[in-house]
Amino acid sequence: MLAAACLIFTVAACDHKPAPLSQQEKQIVTELTADMKTRCVGRYLVDMPGDPWEWGRAKIQGVSIEAKAMTEDAWRQEVAQREEALKSTTSRDAYPFLYAAGKARGDNTYYFVHRGTIYEAPNRRYIEGYKWDRGYRFLLKVKTYDYTRPDRTNDPIVKQFGVKNEVPEKTAVVFSLMDKLRGRAPDEVPTEPGVCFAGGFLRSPAGSNEDVHAQFGWDNMQDVSFDMSTTPDICDSTTLLQRADGAEMHAELKAADGHLVRKGPVALTGMRAEEWLAEGRMDGGGRGNLFSLFVNETTSGPSTPYLSLDLTTGGQIEIQGKLVKLEKRSLTTGEAVALWDAVSRTLRMRPGAL
Repeated sequence: MLAAACLIFTVAACDHKPAPLSQQEKQIVTELTADMKTRCVGRYLVDMPGDPWEWGRAKIQGVSIEAKAMTEDAWRQEVAQREEALKSTTSRDAYPFLYAAGKARGDNTYYFVHRGTIYEAPNRRYIEGYKWDRGYRFLLKVKTYDYTRPDRTNDPIVKQFGVKNEVPEKTAVVFSLMDKLRGRAPDEVPTEPGVCFAGGFLRSPAGSNEDVHAQFGWDNMQDVSFDMSTTPDICDSTTLLQRADGAEMHAELKAADGHLVRKGPVALTGMRAEEWLAEGRMDGGGRGNLFSLFVNETTSGPSTPYLSLDLTTGGQIEIQGKLVKLEKRSLTTGEAVALWDAVSRTLRMRPGAL
């Protein structure tokens, strides 16, 4: 049994380098990467082929932020409909549902303070901030509490809280973030300190308590997507390659009937990274690729934020609300590796980002 286990472990750990690209594969990769365009995520830059669609979000100082392309008229209509819905909601108890509504700071801003749902406790509060700028609507949300309305300050547990009503503090945070937000076109690369996310930019010096996620994809390759996440607040004790040599990752690879394509350190501009590239059975049963790269895993901080980049191909896609298994993935493993190299090696810190 021990000998068999060692054999399985050894086979799973071996690199299965893809065969050299055929002439057709070379042509596909050449066309795919002929027009690379710079995209901004968090405080980093990366080059993506063509004009991918982008989805993303940010969470700054505990406040979630989303941007959506929208006209000013559509934004005003959305805010008006939201206010009407909140005002028409009646709590199940004797306390109000909507506690505040009105203009925040500056033009094209608005905010609400409410209970969230009729099932929430009477001391629960949700703050929503709305802003329209340069063709984008920003929606900011944060969950908080107010133990002064209704008054529960004599509750033994509440007495332990340093702050009995967080609404003023959290509202100030939301207003401050709204002041610093601006709309941003996909190809705009800011030159000042701050954080990029899909549709927006937040002016701010390097700090903590920020989290950005972005996903890039293509309509003609629905099973291919790049995912990026970055934050200064994650600092692991081990690196990707240290974990890759562990039994857990080998077991996952074996369970997926997979094999390792490549692994090792990667030298990026001013940064050190590690990558792990695998091929195997994906969710839904189809075969595909999962490639991962990590930057600053054990040294993350305000000036060296953690970053992860993943490429997934194959598996299944959603068509008209249904998950469909792919009989043929958009890219062969060799093509996926070539695309990965073309994109991942462009990762760099945005000049002036900190």
